[in-house]
Amino acid sequence: MRLARVAAVAAALVAWSGLILQYWILAGALGLGLASWRFVGFFTILTNIGAALVATAIGLGKDNRLAAPRARLMGLTAILTVGIVYSLLLRSTWNPAGLQKVADIALHDATPLLFAIVWALMPHGELRWGDVKWALVPPALYLIYAMARGAIDGWYAYWFLNPSTQTAAQLAASIAGVLGLFATIAAAAIALDRLIGTRRRSAEAG
Repeated sequence: MRLARVAAVAAALVAWSGLILQYWILAGALGLGLASWRFVGFFTILTNIGAALVATAIGLGKDNRLAAPRARLMGLTAILTVGIVYSLLLRSTWNPAGLQKVADIALHDATPLLFAIVWALMPHGELRWGDVKWALVPPALYLIYAMARGAIDGWYAYWFLNPSTQTAAQLAASIAGVLGLFATIAAAAIALDRLIGTRRRSAEAG
């Protein structure tokens, strides 16, 4: 458990640092008002905030809902999806440099990896298959939020959620694909959680 707390501190520091750096870059380019509005429009940003909060709670040894198994599952599913979707659909669409490259790596690569390590080091065996639904809450809420924002100002954080650049069928397929990826990652995490929990209990009993 001590090793998990150390890893959690590292994950929290990387996530918070990446978030602060990304906000600073946006503020310099867009001004505080627009930067703040755009900043909270990205699922990557919101997910890194969530992962940072969970990691911080674990690192501080806080025994609360932020460090509970379901919260860890939600954080793991969301942050891994961020890394996977970015690598598959978004990384090739731009070529950041300098400090933007540092922020990019922190938010899309380092934090997902570190959070996965934290999750693996934590106690296991309490998740149930029905907990998949909890992992779908963040993306479902974000989809509603993102579409509402886009309807207001015409800006969409991700091209695959922009209804003006694709047909209704394509948009539905994009949304279904994202939710399907979340469900797949969550199910895999739950299966691994149950397996690790069973093996640890067997080892302790033996």
